[in-house]
Amino acid sequence: MYIQSHRALYFFCLSAFTLNVSAQEDQNDDFGFIGLSGAFGESVFSNDQKGSFSVEPNLFYNGEYSFIDGSLVSVSVLPYVGLTGHWRFAEVDSQFDDIPNGIQDRDGNGELGITLGSVGARLTYLHDVTNEHNGYEVQLHLGKTLPLPFDAFSLTPYFEVDYRDKKLSRHLYSVSNVESLNSKLKRFDADDTWVYQTGLIGLYDINSQWMILTKLEFEHHDSSSPLIQNDLGWSFSIGVSYKFTD
Repeated sequence: MYIQSHRALYFFCLSAFTLNVSAQEDQNDDFGFIGLSGAFGESVFSNDQKGSFSVEPNLFYNGEYSFIDGSLVSVSVLPYVGLTGHWRFAEVDSQFDDIPNGIQDRDGNGELGITLGSVGARLTYLHDVTNEHNGYEVQLHLGKTLPLPFDAFSLTPYFEVDYRDKKLSRHLYSVSNVESLNSKLKRFDADDTWVYQTGLIGLYDINSQWMILTKLEFEHHDSSSPLIQNDLGWSFSIGVSYKFTD
């Protein structure tokens, strides 16, 4: 109980910091890109110790009244307050990861919510609206582009902590009786869960329209679920993107 209370206090202290940083950021950058990357890494749910290769889209936009960060879309209704939509792609899925035999795929779901802050410093609440699990997640995301002496190259470290309620956590991390019998994993009923993510994003301008994008990402799921095969998930990706704004 003390550990959970300590984490909640830490989380909401960071939330206050988020709003303070957000007030200092420029929302009028009007910058975006779209492209594809090749990624190699290992999910926390994968039991393939060799890692796997995948192709993933890159989509980003930051403007005066809205932003897009991957599958997260937010439209401002007030300064630093946005209505937010999100598609949660499947995290436990045999089509994308080598999950243990006998474990059923967990489908993705659509979510709606609200975001306080800006694209680089935000607090987001998202609730399932597709009746997949009827749970919710609260995300605190902090990212800052570092000042560098090279105009063509930028580097952005980021940190994110997510709180997943019991319904969402049970959808992702629980192991049913049938799954336990088929997979030989221990039966497990998940409680609410914390997820920690960090990474580094690099952009290199080839010319005024094209750029190279690289990402190094790490994540940790704070759950004792037997579905979690690796304490640390990781991914490295590189690709080319087209800049559709200036």
